[in-house]
Amino acid sequence: MLRFIALCILLTAGQLRAQETAPEGPLYYTMTPDIITNYQNSGQALGYIRVSIDLMLKSADQMALVEQHMPLLRDAINNLLAEQNQQEIRSLPVRNELASEGQQRLNDLLLKETGQAPIHRLLFTNFLYQ
Repeated sequence: MLRFIALCILLTAGQLRAQETAPEGPLYYTMTPDIITNYQNSGQALGYIRVSIDLMLKSADQMALVEQHMPLLRDAINNLLAEQNQQEIRSLPVRNELASEGQQRLNDLLLKETGQAPIHRLLFTNFLYQ
């Protein structure tokens, strides 16, 4: 009887530790290094943009999925930014639309590759242009 009680206590303690280590709710993943690309500037000169991006994931278990497909995701963001012109890059409302468009593109790519769309939100944490 004593062994049974000890076994129950050990199993319960193990479950509590497992619950403590797995964070609940959304998780943020920072894309490193920053993305640097050119955009269409007026005249002959090209402008460049440097952005830092955080991805809000729906759960912690999707972190490995995002890390595995990071080259594909970085390329999609790079292409999205390169398609913009100077007025769009400098406009705050367009910047918010770019974040939404980026989230949609990344989720579409991941849906094709893995059958999951884990990105809840894309956030530009640093947005520099010249």
